Amino acid sequence: MVHAILEDVGVNPERFALDWASAAEAPRFVDLITAFTRKIEGLGPMGQVEGKEREELLVKLAAARQAAGIMKVRAGLGNLAKDFRKEGDYGLDVVKRKIDEKLGPMVKSEVGGQEILLRLERQGPLSTADLAGRVGWSPEEIGEYLGKLGKKGQVSEKDGRWTLA
Repeated sequence: MVHAILEDVGVNPERFALDWASAAEAPRFVDLITAFTRKIEGLGPMGQVEGKEREELLVKLAAARQAAGIMKVRAGLGNLAKDFRKEGDYGLDVVKRKIDEKLGPMVKSEVGGQEILLRLERQGPLSTADLAGRVGWSPEEIGEYLGKLGKKGQVSEKDGRWTLA
């Protein structure tokens, strides 16, 4: 899931690794850390290999971090974990497919929504077109999301530009 989120926000997924080494495997631990450090050094500063500005990536990563804490996302992950335990199939292909099917669209929506809010907070007021270009959603998707936020009193629109309420 982390790799998918990183890819969606434009960060090279190779910047994240999760490996296992027990306390009795000190040489393996050293090898894992050394190899990962070399890989990151080879990629260079964040944004360089991705071909994007570092600040843009930081906004997207902040949105992903906020989305990960949303109860809806956490509950979805918990339900998925129950399904895995029930079925007993933890194969990489099965895990990837189920995460993509059951969590992917929801997480993508929540990350995009959080990015809209962050951009309005940090860079607003912004037009629907500005937000669409930065978030990567269509103007229609942005408009629909802003409409929902407007009904909740979280955003307001004036002269074609949106701000936090």
